[in-house]
Amino acid sequence: MENSEGDKPEGGELEPHPPTQQLCRFFSQGRYCSFGKKCRFLHVRKNIEEMGTASLSEGTAPNSHGPVGSEGTREPPIINYRAAPAAARRPCRYFISGHCIMEDRCRFWHPEQLPPVDDKQIQGRSRAPVPRPSVLQEVKLHDLTEDIIRQLRDTEIKQLKKRFPKDQLIIQERSDGKLTYYRATVEATDPDWPFDLKEIDIMVSFPDNYPQEIFTVDVPLDQNLPPVMAKRVQQASQEWLQAKHATNQLMGKVELLFRPFLRWLDRSLERLFTEGARQLKKDIDLEKAGLQFIPYQELQTAASERSDHSSDVDTAEAHEDMEETGKKEGEESVEGEKLVQPESLGHEEGQLQEEATHLVENIKISDPRRGTEVKLLGLALGENTATVVAQQITVCLQCNRCKVTADLTLTGRTPCSAQCEKCSANINAGFRPCMLHHYSDVLGYLDLHNATPADLVLQDCELTVCCLTCSQEGPLQNVYYGQPKELNCEYCHTKLSILAESTRFQFIQPRSNKSGPSAVNYKSIRDPAVQKGKPLPEKGTCKHYKQSHRWLRFPCCGRAYPCDVCHDENQDHIMELATRMICGFCAKEQAYSNGKPCIVCGSMMTRGTRTSHWEGGMGCRNKVKMSRNDRQKYSSTNKTVSRKAASEKK
Repeated sequence: MENSEGDKPEGGELEPHPPTQQLCRFFSQGRYCSFGKKCRFLHVRKNIEEMGTASLSEGTAPNSHGPVGSEGTREPPIINYRAAPAAARRPCRYFISGHCIMEDRCRFWHPEQLPPVDDKQIQGRSRAPVPRPSVLQEVKLHDLTEDIIRQLRDTEIKQLKKRFPKDQLIIQERSDGKLTYYRATVEATDPDWPFDLKEIDIMVSFPDNYPQEIFTVDVPLDQNLPPVMAKRVQQASQEWLQAKHATNQLMGKVELLFRPFLRWLDRSLERLFTEGARQLKKDIDLEKAGLQFIPYQELQTAASERSDHSSDVDTAEAHEDMEETGKKEGEESVEGEKLVQPESLGHEEGQLQEEATHLVENIKISDPRRGTEVKLLGLALGENTATVVAQQITVCLQCNRCKVTADLTLTGRTPCSAQCEKCSANINAGFRPCMLHHYSDVLGYLDLHNATPADLVLQDCELTVCCLTCSQEGPLQNVYYGQPKELNCEYCHTKLSILAESTRFQFIQPRSNKSGPSAVNYKSIRDPAVQKGKPLPEKGTCKHYKQSHRWLRFPCCGRAYPCDVCHDENQDHIMELATRMICGFCAKEQAYSNGKPCIVCGSMMTRGTRTSHWEGGMGCRNKVKMSRNDRQKYSSTNKTVSRKAASEKK
């Protein structure tokens, strides 16, 4: 059964309906029912007065946005009949928060005013905000007083004691009781910590005028930490504290630095451990190789102590001689005798100082540096490679008279003599090898007469490499510039490697105290032909290519020539394409590249795209601008073209 007058109620009254039939949920909620009069459910709306009576009887209030008793002025709310008793008891949370999009159609109660809340209820549920304690962390320098300094120091010590528990903090006092040391255990917080040792002990002491002065940090050696790593952590900590304190001084303030120091130490502990471990490994490798690294400062200090001791002894003897001479002068007058003057004493002290300086140099380098130094630039030895010694080298020498170059093989045993092929000038050369290791890249020294070195043919050099694991030596040959040479030890099969980028020759001016005519004029000795930072002869050009400012190093023989034609004129083997080149403006050896500037000086070694030759399609491709000497210029000019292709071109 349907109510035909359900859509048009008169006087706000609805016809009675059977209590057993259900209401239409669309119509009762104020929504549109698509079935209309044919709907099988009842289309009935509850009157606002009935809803208000029902709600008031239960102790609640209905939705009433207008004055009480104003019936008919507003359309009665549409409420679900089943849900009305339960929903009308609860206020609408959206209306309380500010806005409800359902407005009068909402099933919940829209009160006119919020119900008053008891003050006791508020005091019972909410708490007053706790003020944060004001702790002095930094103070301006002009506001700093003795009381503030004492307060800042006490605050720092209290924070330190609260930061570390009792089992991780040890407090010790000095014997005089004027200084207190706080030993704390700092643990790394990194979840991906790579080391087995996860904590480190530090000892901190605060001076009386802290924070005007920085506190001291010491790393005790009585823990499971190598001394090298502990020294590295302590040194880096002191550097950070000094830099932070200097920054605060520039900003005109003082700051408590212990907690920032802990944060920095936590972030930097892995890096400091890594650097210390690398230094420890180097020391172990040197010890296995039978070497010992001594800083120059320690050597200079030891030499100065020796010189001071000897000068004190000599000064005491001189004073005794002066006293004895004075006594003799009072008794007898001796003619022709001269007393020791203060100037002579100063001269003796200068000689002693020079002897101390020479002593330091002799300790530092057993063989004095003289001649032409041969240094391998970019030398990189493998982890298990201890030392490398050259037994035989091949050097490209240039005659000082006619500028003709020739190869000469030298050994470290006997010097070699030869004659120039063009001018028949006598050329003498000798080689004194040195030991290559992780702290030295000097291959040896050359003693030359009437010649200067132009290049070192590293490929033809015979070297001897020493293994760090078994301390056995083995031969090493066929080493190329810019390519790592790897081999296995013949005894323990450990992997060894060596890499060298280029070679530098440096003439060393000898020290001479001679000032007479017999002194050698070293200004007449020319510098080597190839020096890093100086241009090559004729800036790397040759008679074949005037616009190519570079030398090419060919892997077939390991020698450097300005072009491939020069290589074929001087060598009798088949040429292989060059893999490295030397800049003609700065003599920097680098990987081969065409049309790109030098990686050091930025100069263009070739003309690049401005060339007038084909060059395999990488150069000039315009046949009008192409050189007439290039065979690609007239290629396909006499080719037969069909009439169809010619007509398509037109």
